[in-house]
Amino acid sequence: MRTLLLGALLLAAACQRTNNPSTSTPSAARPSTQAMQSSGQSERQFPDWSRYLRAGDEFIAMGNEPFWSLAVNSGKGVMRFKAMNGDSINASLPQRNVDSDGVITFDAEVESGRLKVLFAPDSCVDTMSGQRMDYRVQVNLKGKTYTGCGVSLRQMALLNDIWVLTTLQGRSIKPGGPRNELPRLEIMLTEGRVSGTTGCNRLNGRVQADSRQIQFGPLATTRMACLGEAGQLEGEFLKALNQPMAYRVADGQLTLLSNSQPVLVFKKVD
Repeated sequence: MRTLLLGALLLAAACQRTNNPSTSTPSAARPSTQAMQSSGQSERQFPDWSRYLRAGDEFIAMGNEPFWSLAVNSGKGVMRFKAMNGDSINASLPQRNVDSDGVITFDAEVESGRLKVLFAPDSCVDTMSGQRMDYRVQVNLKGKTYTGCGVSLRQMALLNDIWVLTTLQGRSIKPGGPRNELPRLEIMLTEGRVSGTTGCNRLNGRVQADSRQIQFGPLATTRMACLGEAGQLEGEFLKALNQPMAYRVADGQLTLLSNSQPVLVFKKVD
């Protein structure tokens, strides 16, 4: 009887350990970026940088404990810092210094002394949102040091333009469809929208991006019949847009890549 009782107790303990919620991954360790299905399309969530892009900000940084944020705006020549502990200051943007390792520093004179900012290139994950950024950031103000993550919006800002398709999966594209048009996209990250044409039908929908990847969709199109090569091009074009892709903007050209291979190449409309 004693042996049977001991066995029952051990079995109950084992079940308790298996079902104990404390053995699951803590929620703080799970990234907040989630994959989800929308209109049959696998979609990734991106941080919403639209208001910073509308403001013309070039660098953004943020951290926690206490929560703080920093915006660098070269166009307006200002640097804005705000922390939940009451530290808040707008400073004239000083000269930017960049060393051979790509570390960017700012040193501004302010009423309370100096505001020193350092952006060091390194993968950095925000401890609250779980978002990955491209810089580790340190801010020194009033004898206090704030640490967090940052991102450059420069590449994202370059996406905001009208782009005409020149190459799809390595082959040159010729005008087609009833209007003899090339597929084109007008990207408006400041509004989170994209519009354009497949070369046959008009399209519009959502667009999201971070400093490395871009995601289109869900997209809606008009329903004009696209026959022959125009129909084939439209199908291939829309299929290519139906995935998150890395992007590169240089010399008036936008290249969208999957697995490091160019999928779509556009040229900027003059």
